[in-house]
Formats: sequence, structure tokens, C-alpha cells
Amino acid sequence: MADERPKMSRGLILAGAAELLNSGRYGDLTVDALARSLHMSKSTLYKYFPSKEEVVVALVSRVCEQAVTEVEQTLAGGTSSEQLTELSHIIGRHGQALPRAVLTEPERLPAACVKHLAETREVFSNAAFLLVDRGCSGGEFSHPDPRVVALSLVAAAQAVLADAARLNLEDYGAKLHYLPGLFLPGIRAEL
Repeated sequence: MADERPKMSRGLILAGAAELLNSGRYGDLTVDALARSLHMSKSTLYKYFPSKEEVVVALVSRVCEQAVTEVEQTLAGGTSSEQLTELSHIIGRHGQALPRAVLTEPERLPAACVKHLAETREVFSNAAFLLVDRGCSGGEFSHPDPRVVALSLVAAAQAVLADAARLNLEDYGAKLHYLPGLFLPGIRAEL
């Protein structure tokens, strides 16, 4: 009888790690637990990743790269309101793609993860600033300090994601769908 286990790959290992980290506890991810959950030996796991930390870094890096790509695509067209709305959805999808433990226990993450997350948050903030500033320049929005609006939007999104992950809500990324409705009315220009 042939072995019916799927061929091991970095992608399968990352998916297994994400599943363990979705418990919301970083400590649930150990090399032993990951190898057991994937029905593989620790030595095979080490052929793909030299440590548990490298698994988490690869996982976070992949999710952050996807979010940055989505932001770049979003900035290509549409009104500032439409783009800000899509940006909040991107932040939501990004948060949903991150395992819960990344959102609930960021202090336990490897330094490289913290760096990737900070760089991605900076991309979100810069995109939000660009969109609010563009909207103000084009007369769609009116606000004396577009940077404050942008930083507030991104900070609120991050806080909602972390809170929803801590509360163990199912679709915590979707909680950001209403966020533009809270911000856009306050910055829309009087017509």
C-alpha cells in the first residue's frame, strides 16, 4: 500500500505552523508539536527550516509581502474614498492571514517578524496618508492634517484586529469592513 501522506514542502510546514499558532498561544508552536502535527520527523522538519523561529519568520514574511503587493495594486486607481475603503479591507485580510498568536502575543515573536510587521504597518500608513492627502488636494476630503487621519485609521485597524483575535472571534479580519464608515464622513469635503 502506497504512502498517502502529501509530499512535504515549505508551504505545508507553514500551513501546519499557522494552524498551531491559531490557538492564540505562541508557546503552542514547538518543533515537536509541528513535526507531530505533520506526521514527520524533527530531522525532516530541520531540512526545511533550521528552527521554529525561522518557520514563524517565513510565515509572517509571506503574509506581509502579500499585503504590500495588494496595497501597490490598490493605489493604481479609483477615488480616494474607494481606495481607503479597499486599504482597510487589505489590512483586514492581512490580519486574518496572520495566525492569532502573531496578533495576541507580538512580544514573543522573533525580531525579524517584528521588523516585517512594522514595515508592513508603515506601508499601510504611507498609503493611507497618500490617499487622504490626495483626497484633500483633489477636494474630495477636507482635513487640516492628513497624516493624523492616516495614522489614526491604521492604528484603529490594528487595534480592532488585535482585540478581535484576543476575543477569539472567527472572522476577525472582516471586523474592519465598517472602519471606513467611521472615518470617511469626518473627512469628506463639504460640497
